[in-house]
Amino acid sequence: MSKRIVLGIFLAVVASAITASAVVVVGQQGGESPVEETYIPPIKAREEWTPKTPPGTPAAALTLPIEYGRFHIVAPETFPGPYAPFPTPLPGVEAVGRDVKESATLDEFRDHDLFFEPPYIPAGWELTEAHAETVIWDDGSRWDSLFALEYQRPQYFYIRIQRFLVDPDGRVRLVANPAAEVLYTLGEIRGVPVVYHRDLLQIHFVQGNVLMQIEAPVFDLDELIKIADAMIAEIQEGSS
Repeated sequence: MSKRIVLGIFLAVVASAITASAVVVVGQQGGESPVEETYIPPIKAREEWTPKTPPGTPAAALTLPIEYGRFHIVAPETFPGPYAPFPTPLPGVEAVGRDVKESATLDEFRDHDLFFEPPYIPAGWELTEAHAETVIWDDGSRWDSLFALEYQRPQYFYIRIQRFLVDPDGRVRLVANPAAEVLYTLGEIRGVPVVYHRDLLQIHFVQGNVLMQIEAPVFDLDELIKIADAMIAEIQEGSS
């Protein structure tokens, strides 16, 4: 068989794999590993979910800095202060340590002030890590400052959801850098100001004294929007 025919067959196989939306993994161990095809099914949206990615205004279309809800969006050449301002401790009190805990289950974190269970996670993703942090002060008091959950699915990237304790009167800083394509869009979910990033696949919103951040590299932004929507709806129902 000629090299031209072999090349033609190879290209036809590759084209067929791409058309079938399959991922082709070629083993290289010893030079004799077989070709393995793994089909990754598409993620289907819930039938009751009607809105797609909410409309919004790109930060690049506005004059920086921007004040939007609890967010302070600035240009990269400015120095706006901390990303998420931590609550100010009582006068004369200093932090002396940080308690960090991690587990693959949730049971031991249910008394953490920032504990949560997402009402919605896309099918196929499983919890792999829960992470909690608590600031310890020299007067013996403890402030739960961070709680994060990470979900994994074979053949996919992670989904990470984090809750940060922030100053009730503070502004959360985001840096918009058009030159580096770090562009944020200002939107709204259920009346709550939301800032999201299409390329980094991040969603930020603040409720009370808690900053929520949802992120997943290489994912469907609408799926992250559904996670945020479900969380916001649960919080609003609980406070009504």
